Amino acid sequence: MLTIVIAGGTDGIGRQLALQLIRNGERVIIIGRSSEKGEDLRREAAQLNGEDRFLFLQADLSLVSENIRIVNEVNRRVHHIDQLILCAQDQKFSKVYRETKEGLEHHFALYYLSRFILSFKFQEQLKRSLAPLIINVCAPGVKEDIEWNDLQLQTQGPFNSIKAIMHGSGLNNLLGVALAQSSADTNIKYLLYNPGAVRTKGATEAFDNILIKLLVKLIYKIIGLPVQKAVEPILHFIKKPPEDSLTAYKQNKKLDIGQIIPNKNQSKRLLQLTLDLIKRKHGEFNIN
Repeated sequence: MLTIVIAGGTDGIGRQLALQLIRNGERVIIIGRSSEKGEDLRREAAQLNGEDRFLFLQADLSLVSENIRIVNEVNRRVHHIDQLILCAQDQKFSKVYRETKEGLEHHFALYYLSRFILSFKFQEQLKRSLAPLIINVCAPGVKEDIEWNDLQLQTQGPFNSIKAIMHGSGLNNLLGVALAQSSADTNIKYLLYNPGAVRTKGATEAFDNILIKLLVKLIYKIIGLPVQKAVEPILHFIKKPPEDSLTAYKQNKKLDIGQIIPNKNQSKRLLQLTLDLIKRKHGEFNIN
C-alpha cells in the first residue's frame, strides 16, 4: 500500500485521482482549502470502503505559513511518503492583481511557491520510500520567458491571470530541475506533467462572461478530455514511475527536457531568488 499526498485534491484532477487511488487500495492524504469539499470526499471514500485509508487536511496553500504547517502536520502523522502529487491551482480568470495576506501574488503563491515548498520540504519523507515520486501537474511544453526582475508580474502592464499561470508553468519547469539536482544522490523522481485540456469545473467555469463561458464549454466539449480519462496516464506513472530523475510529459507524449528547459542553469538563479523571497516573508527556510 502506497502513501500518497495530493495537494489540491478536492477538485478536478486531484479529486479524481484520490478516489481512484482509494479504489486501488492506496492510502491517500488530501490537502485542500475547503473543509466542506474535504468532508464530501471523505464520505465518498467511505462508500468505497476506504475511510481508514483517507485523510483530509485543511490548508490555504497560497500561504507560505500554511504550507510549512501542513508539512509538519503530515510529518507527525506518517513515517514516509511514497508519492507527492501537486495539483493546486486557481483557474478563475481575473484581470485584478490580487495578493495573499502575506503580500504575494495569489497565482504565483499557489501555483509555484506552494509546489516549491512542498517539493523540498517533503524530501526527507520521500527518501524513506523505496520508489519516491513527485508529480507536478503544470504545463511543460508551454513556452514562457521568465520575468527575472518581476517574478510576481507586479509591473508587467495590465494583470492577466492566464499570463500569471503561463509564467508559473515556466517557473515550475525550473523547479523540476532544481529538485532533481537537489535529489541527485537519492532515488526521488520528479515528473512535470501537462494533462492538456481537461473538462474540469475549474476550467469550464473560469470565465464570468456568459458568452465566453459557453464558448469555452463548447471548445472543451470538442477537444477536452473527461477527468476520468485525463488521470489515466498519471495513474500509470504512479504504478510505474519514470526511471530518469527528471521527466516531462504532455498526456502520453514524452517531452524533450532539453527543448522545454533550454537553460537548466537558470534553475540555480530561481532557487536563490525563491529562497530569498521566502526568508523575507517567513524567516529562515532550509531545503536540506
